[in-house]
Amino acid sequence: MSNYPSSEQLLDLFNWASPAMLVTDADGLVVLANKAAVELLADRASSGTKLADALGINGYTALLAAGEPVENLDATFVNPDFASGYANVGFGEVEGSTYGFWALRPVTTHPTPSSQAGEGNSTAQAWISQVDRSNAAYTPVGEDAVKFIRAYYDNCPVAIHLIEEDGTVAHANWKDIAIVGASEQPDTYVGHHIRHIYADQEVVEDFLGRWGEDAPIIDFRADFLNKGERVPVVIFSTAKVEDNKLKNTRCFVFPDSHPDRKRDKVKALDLNF
Repeated sequence: MSNYPSSEQLLDLFNWASPAMLVTDADGLVVLANKAAVELLADRASSGTKLADALGINGYTALLAAGEPVENLDATFVNPDFASGYANVGFGEVEGSTYGFWALRPVTTHPTPSSQAGEGNSTAQAWISQVDRSNAAYTPVGEDAVKFIRAYYDNCPVAIHLIEEDGTVAHANWKDIAIVGASEQPDTYVGHHIRHIYADQEVVEDFLGRWGEDAPIIDFRADFLNKGERVPVVIFSTAKVEDNKLKNTRCFVFPDSHPDRKRDKVKALDLNF
């Protein structure tokens, strides 16, 4: 299997992902930020900003010195509608220099999709609407960013997989392979149908229909399976659809910061809906 998605897929993944993705240099200064990062952080996503300070994260120097991936750090954002959330960061090298690779997710009141009636407009839906809207402050990155996105794929502690139209996992990064217990044999996961790693089949069957319709799945708590054991996760997933055909998904899966919380439902699971 290919180690990485194609350059076209990597650029699409970075530019239009539903979580914020940023790269910082050895001094912690932003060198690359995606559209979602601009929506969460406004000018604090600009090149040269000290990202940890902007997020209210203390002890970045120690994190960098340790060089280990860190998950679910409490973070603050300047977006008034999404003022808090979590940051995951890992460290690695690009052309001999050290960089930090960040994934940020906002907290919402309830996910999309949601099975609960009478909740009003989902703030998760509001988030993806912000990510998808036009913003002159963001210029999509191009080919010169691919080397950083590959390093991001290899070092950021957020699970990333791309699913094809038939539900096959076409690509998965190291964290995604680890979270489903396939690190020793990645080919038992990559190249197979995504339904095998979901603990609740009704959830994944609902998701399969949504991906084909380009319907987002944002801040959704589910359980993956790791060798038969449930792993609580939070899913942020959108799809690239062209001519009414799913090209691939952009699935980001975070270890749940609150693993004891009740898992989210879809309509198929709510018998009273």
